[in-house]
Amino acid sequence: MSRRTRKATLVPTGAALLAVGLLAAACTSGGSSSPSSSGGSTGSSSAPVTIKAVLPPNTGPITAADNAGLKQLSDQYQTAHKNVTIDWLPNNTTGITQANAAMESQASGGAAPDVVWEQYGPVTSGALPNGLLQNIKPYLGKPNPYVPGNTSWLSLFTSSTVPYMTSPNGDIDILLGSNVETGMFYSKAAFAKAGITATPTTWADLVTDLGKLKSAGVTPFLFTTGAPCNPSWFERLATSSLLASQVSQFNVNHAQVTTGLDVAVGIKKGIIGMNNPRYAEVWKLLGQLIPYSGNGESTYDACSNPNTTSPPLSPQSQLIQGKVGILWGGSWWIPQLDSAGFSGKYGVFPEPAITTASSPLALGTSTVGVIGGPNGNGEWSITSQKADSSMTPAKTATVMDFMAWLFTPQHLGDWLKISGSGSYIPTETGAPTVNLPGLPGLVPTGKVPVVVDVALDDVLSTASTNSGMRIVQAYVDGQLSYSAFASQWQSLLTSSAQQWASANHVDLSKY
Repeated sequence: MSRRTRKATLVPTGAALLAVGLLAAACTSGGSSSPSSSGGSTGSSSAPVTIKAVLPPNTGPITAADNAGLKQLSDQYQTAHKNVTIDWLPNNTTGITQANAAMESQASGGAAPDVVWEQYGPVTSGALPNGLLQNIKPYLGKPNPYVPGNTSWLSLFTSSTVPYMTSPNGDIDILLGSNVETGMFYSKAAFAKAGITATPTTWADLVTDLGKLKSAGVTPFLFTTGAPCNPSWFERLATSSLLASQVSQFNVNHAQVTTGLDVAVGIKKGIIGMNNPRYAEVWKLLGQLIPYSGNGESTYDACSNPNTTSPPLSPQSQLIQGKVGILWGGSWWIPQLDSAGFSGKYGVFPEPAITTASSPLALGTSTVGVIGGPNGNGEWSITSQKADSSMTPAKTATVMDFMAWLFTPQHLGDWLKISGSGSYIPTETGAPTVNLPGLPGLVPTGKVPVVVDVALDDVLSTASTNSGMRIVQAYVDGQLSYSAFASQWQSLLTSSAQQWASANHVDLSKY
């Protein structure tokens, strides 16, 4: 499960199977050279090379329908490079923590795979042992040999993606293939009933539209609290926006997403604290949503599989059955809603910006891309010779040539449209994607502000997240007043920062 979005496992749909039959033509269509035309590193060598690569998590073997796009491209590459064998390894891990523990164990004996599934969080935060992964920036600075006219492989990625790939020291140790984004999914019928003719672009507009839905007899919204998805998304959205002018005072790691150290420093300095009006405003804004949220919030979770039969349930049925006007979901909902017969009956818009119309402390910071980001399929790192004794410089060049083949915009878009049935948004400009009105608006067009995670996404500890969820549930359910919530939340922040510092042997007084 993706730490950044707590992404649910996708449900295979008929569209995914249908797309398999279309891939053969698509993979060789315009925009990419054939694998034999590049003069790549493997073309001049006859020495046999086996590339061991880890598949995206929970997609089955390479022969599974979800991996049909990768298999097609791998077969084409092997046909053109007779000495290369691609050995795709199934990935049955439950999350990146488990995957990295297994990889580190293999690396201790020099037996890690050549291409490993990774996520930018542990890669760029320094959570992994030094020397495990290779800095691939020198390769990315050269042309992608399979994209005619390209002068720099890195230039193919969107400007919002590159900061997530880049470590504080400037190295790039990860390739990021797709975004998983979040947005507000709405019923077109409910909007029509309420007389809403345009989607809201500011937080104030959103609250106004929630009022219109309520007046029209429609339950406006369901803020799901059965698991951390909606609460952690809100925390990230509002905190990143309202603290944008203060984040430099505690972002000591200078990464795109704050780490446990950053957050602990912010709490110690009082910037992340209920006595800071900017941070307190985060939770006052949540209070604006509470009157419009339907009952039973703790029964649902935005990241639950729609086929789940015990709580927390997916809220998608509430939208499909006309019981709610707006739900906060993710791009992976698209194939799920379509397969449920709701295609064309819903729309999606990005989380609106918080402006001075909602709070005098607002900075108007665009938060598009703050919640999601490049945590979809296609997240890979290349191991070093220390972790994988077979990774000589020559083999590394072969591996990177194969990755260049996978990462042309055309190829990336083609296989991602099959993997996840179109729920992943490619990170390269010009890559084909599914055609859904509103979907392009979920992807940032420029640099994303520093993403501030605090208590609800396991940044400090799982225990902190669990305690925080109980407090948020009580606040949303009306069991806690704002003042009672503020007191309990501050106690949680203080104790969690102290516990994090103790567990990680960090002296916060140095900051």
